[in-house]
Amino acid sequence: MKGKKSNTISTYNEKLSGRDFYSQLYSDSIEKEAEWLKRRSYQTADSICALLERNDLTPSKILEIGCGTGAVIAELQRRGIADSYYAIDYSSEAIEYVHSTLPDVHAVTGDVVESAELFEGQIFDLVICAHVLEHLEEPKQFLKSLRGLTYLNFLAEVPLENLFFGKIKSLFQDRGNHPAGHVQFFDQNSFRNILIDAGLNIMDQNLYAPVLDKDTLKFRYGNESRLYYLFKMCSEHYGPRYLGAPWIEYYHAHMSVLCGGT
Repeated sequence: MKGKKSNTISTYNEKLSGRDFYSQLYSDSIEKEAEWLKRRSYQTADSICALLERNDLTPSKILEIGCGTGAVIAELQRRGIADSYYAIDYSSEAIEYVHSTLPDVHAVTGDVVESAELFEGQIFDLVICAHVLEHLEEPKQFLKSLRGLTYLNFLAEVPLENLFFGKIKSLFQDRGNHPAGHVQFFDQNSFRNILIDAGLNIMDQNLYAPVLDKDTLKFRYGNESRLYYLFKMCSEHYGPRYLGAPWIEYYHAHMSVLCGGT
């Protein structure tokens, strides 16, 4: 599965780095952010499980890099996907939260590019990197650092924001002020290409339109202006739910890619 070398990754990090964004967020309101990530974790877990099932993979030992407050790995643990779980995040606040809520997860604080050193001697069936690459100023450096890890399979997921309407929006909005702290903006080709350039062998992929339920939208945006709340209701609930394939192609989607390991 090879993508054409056509679209490059757009980088906008003039205002706030992805790391600084989450450092500030976790310091200000880690409980609220943990709940928000938990509410969004089910669809990521669904995509991970779909790829594992399609490729007849039953991992025993999973590592999540850039785990944040542990929402995704908690959902995989709840589903009984593996026997043991490991996690790493640069944020000490996030890892302390994981320790307090997921005592069976072996979680450590560290830079994602130091993962190989921190887990030297470990062999993982699956390494997961969900919604991390879009926050990194140097994603290629991170992916190359994975060569020091020993793992059978690698699975990454990112939002696709550099689609047709995303490019139109970027003409009128400053991506340096991205509300979720993204500094990389992908389409299908640029995401595949960055993985291929890092020497990863793509096995399978999954595209889906994330749909937020009305209660989650109220939780996240209920205190915003009515106009903004209605916009989010249309763009994160009704649009992806009812427009399906056109929405994924032109507006917004999440893409999970499964790669062979080392």
